[in-house]
Parts: sequence; structure tokens; C-alpha cells
Amino acid sequence: MLKGQKPQHRQSQDFYQCINECIKSFCGLIFNPYAAMEWVERNATIERANEIAAVVDSARLKYMLEADYLVYTREILDQSREQNPSINVPDLPPILQNISDNSTFYSARGILVNQVPDYLEENELGQLERKRGTPIEVQIVSVRQWVEHTLRWKRENPEIYHERVNGFKASLSEDIERKQEYFSNRQQYRKEWIKRFLKIDRILRAFNPRIDVDEILDKFEVKNCPAVNLYWTVREKRMRSGNPPEDNDVDDYMFLSVVPYADIVLTERNLRAFILQANKSLESKVFSNACDFLNALENEGFTY
Repeated sequence: MLKGQKPQHRQSQDFYQCINECIKSFCGLIFNPYAAMEWVERNATIERANEIAAVVDSARLKYMLEADYLVYTREILDQSREQNPSINVPDLPPILQNISDNSTFYSARGILVNQVPDYLEENELGQLERKRGTPIEVQIVSVRQWVEHTLRWKRENPEIYHERVNGFKASLSEDIERKQEYFSNRQQYRKEWIKRFLKIDRILRAFNPRIDVDEILDKFEVKNCPAVNLYWTVREKRMRSGNPPEDNDVDDYMFLSVVPYADIVLTERNLRAFILQANKSLESKVFSNACDFLNALENEGFTY
């Protein structure tokens, strides 16, 4: 990929440079705006964060993944409709939206906020949303602009920024402490997660006032929802392991929903280990080593 030549020195920086060049020339990239949360973590500088943003902006083909929880929401709504075609569900945009040559993208969050009464509590709305409402069609900005906005938001809201880490760690720690209770009634806990985190009951009732949500969820087939299935299985493997959560887990785990929809993934080593425990067949497309990632690209037909 670097002018057809492999790196002379087998160092990780050389391999990452090759990956950067591949992104510029060949590969489609899935962009999750929440990635910028990690790029500005701790004492990261705007200059370093913008180096990463520049690589993403250079990709010839980019897809937007609005948020992990919206992927899970879409899968469960689709599964509900498959169970019973008479069920009405909101018309949400595709999980991956091609934003390469577009000026706007359609927001699943915006659709749900505008069409489902009380979808969000008051404290879940951003300051601008309270003033102007939540848009359905959103202007596409560069990844560099996302980074600058995220860094500015972090500086203005330090408590909220760190709360997301503490909240995730507390939730995962509670999972580990209550794992016996969880596994004794796993289906009930899963159903409660669907209602509490995804608010599927509010969505379905908004479009089907007389619907029995519990009946729908009791028949729910998780095997037909690849992202939900992977999330649940990884979570349960983590619970059984008893490994204490780390600060950066909150950002890493936001990308679990990407894995079933990507052709190849480069991720953090610990998360990859749990992904492969959950689904061994993903070994051929999920990597934590940049050299292995490049070898997989070569096997797909790219040469470097």
C-alpha cells in the first residue's frame, strides 16, 4: 500500500502507516462519532486527535454509524416486525449510511425523539435540543469538526464527560457482582435491558397502542439480531470472567455493534479476546495486531 512496498522495519508504526494509506486509497471506513470521545481522552492534544481525524476524512468511502444503541434498536424492531408483519414500527434509516458524497444524513435518534412521546427524559436531552428540538436530517461535517466539537464539549462538561466512564464501570462491576442472579433468570434480565436501555416498549406502544410488548419480547429471536447477540454474549463472557472494568472500556465497547456489519475490524486486544470467546468464527475478521490486520487485507486482495 505504501507505493507497493512492505515496511522495511517491522514496527507497529510502519504497519499503522500502511493502514492509513490503505484507508486513503482503497477501503471503506465505518465512522462512529463517539470515537472522538477516545481520541480526546486524558491529556490528548487537539493536534494528535486531528491526526487521526485527517486519516478518517481522507477515506474515499465512509459510512456513518450513528450510535451503538440505535443499531440494537433497529435490529430488535426489525425482528418484531418479522414476527408479526401487522406490527407498525418507525421507518428508521439504514444502520450504515453512506456519507461519502452527501451533505446530510438521517438521524434515527431524531426520528425516535420526534415520533415517540417521552422517548427521552428531560435530562437526556442536550442543551441545544431543549432550545431547538432534535433534527431528523443532520448536516454532515468533517471528522476534524467532530473532534473539535467533542474536545470543546469535554472542556465545558468535565463532570458529564467522566460520568460516562464511571457509569459504565459501575454497571459492569454490578453485572459481575450479580452474575449468579443474572444467569438464574437471564431472559428476564435481557428483556429488562431491552426496555430500560433501548426503550422498545415506548417505541412499539407509540405505533401500536394496544400491543402486548412482553408477548413480543418473549418470542424474540436473538440469533436474528447479530449485533444484539454479540453484545449480550460478550457481556456475559465478561461477567463470568470477573475481570474488573478499565476506564477505556466504555469507548471500546461502543464499537461492538460495528463488528457484524464490517468486513474487517482492528480493535483493542482485550476486547478482541472477549469477542472471540463469544463467537470463534469472527477470528478471521477481528484483529488487535496491525500486522495481522494487514495480512488479512492482503488475503482480501489488497497488496502492500
